[in-house]
Amino acid sequence: AVVSTQSTGYRRSMVGVNMSSDYYSPDNMDGVCSRTFNRKVALHAVDELLSWLNEDPDAVVGILDATNTTRDRRRLISERCAKSNIQIMFIESVLDIPEVEERNIREHKLRCPDYQGCDPDDAFQDFSQRIKNYKKVYQTLSLELDRELTFIRVSNVTQFHINSVNSTIQSKSAYFLMNLRPHIQPTLYFTRHGETEFNMDGKIGGDSCLSENGRRYGEELGRFVREEGLSELPVWTSLMRRTLETGSYLPNTSVERYKALNELDAGQCDGLTYQQIETDYPEEFALRDLDKYNYRYPRGESYHDLCCRLEPVIMDLEKGGSVFVICHQAVLRCIVGYLLDIPVEEIPYIKIPLHTVIKIVPTAYGCEREDIKFGISSAITHRDKQSVESIEKRLIDAGINKVGSTYLWNGLLS
Repeated sequence: AVVSTQSTGYRRSMVGVNMSSDYYSPDNMDGVCSRTFNRKVALHAVDELLSWLNEDPDAVVGILDATNTTRDRRRLISERCAKSNIQIMFIESVLDIPEVEERNIREHKLRCPDYQGCDPDDAFQDFSQRIKNYKKVYQTLSLELDRELTFIRVSNVTQFHINSVNSTIQSKSAYFLMNLRPHIQPTLYFTRHGETEFNMDGKIGGDSCLSENGRRYGEELGRFVREEGLSELPVWTSLMRRTLETGSYLPNTSVERYKALNELDAGQCDGLTYQQIETDYPEEFALRDLDKYNYRYPRGESYHDLCCRLEPVIMDLEKGGSVFVICHQAVLRCIVGYLLDIPVEEIPYIKIPLHTVIKIVPTAYGCEREDIKFGISSAITHRDKQSVESIEKRLIDAGINKVGSTYLWNGLLS
């Protein structure tokens, strides 16, 4: 589990929004806008984050989104974390290219709550002055002066200074940051393969061919790509027959096949319908409904396994440009869930319909999803989240009083 705690959010809750750049001046000692108050707000955010990390058994990573512009402030935070035996890593992003700075302010910062309803030019000038106020007291991270700290310093997106990174999570954070390309604003297109014969029969997995309607979708998809001017985009597919067949209708010449994009492996349930699984493996069927994200098919995969498998694909999406991806329902649930910041427990229930192109556009504070439907009928493969009561009833009807090797099912459900 990851939590993001923003000190600016604390500030807004205490003194409101629409604070001018004067609030951020180090010379401002008027009432609640004093540096003493700002320090109190920042440390309150730190303390709440540490409480969460210490008290929530599922807590793994806490993110403090704040400026922490001085060594004194960073020292205070480090000392507080050390008392709770919490590892800390500072991440600093430095930008000194004027034209890029102006574009970032206008495209991103002016959308924050402080400038809602403000004239864009006035808001730009105010935020620019806010930066100047920060610079008056700003002390950058330094390999000479801050050698005892763990930190990553990113300069103009392309240069990295990494100091004392020594844990798995810290190393993965460095890997993630070095693959980000925030100056590139790609448009991402995703679609499932066309409807297959297995889809029509209600079977999961397999490697079947497209149905007649699936082939019609491939033809319409190729026409869509040509009309929208997307023929130059690279196309990524899985190694499965149904995605390769769907991709064959596209005019694009740059096509890459990723094994990582293959559908979730259903193991010994591959090729069965849900009705067959419920009849032949009622215990497995109930276990999956109880915790669909973590459940692993016998000799197969879980959604968690799939998310781990997709990590290299996610990194390629982060560092690349626009792309057209043809893959599978569970795979797209994981990718879309990542891009839209959907909680992991909800990922298995994201709707990814057949014969639909999902367009994802990055914005200042996340991504926006647009579904482009083609009006070609198809099987419905989405299965809604089941209620605890319905799972309990199915187990009783099946005569099962235990799920798994050690846990009574009514204990799991309570």
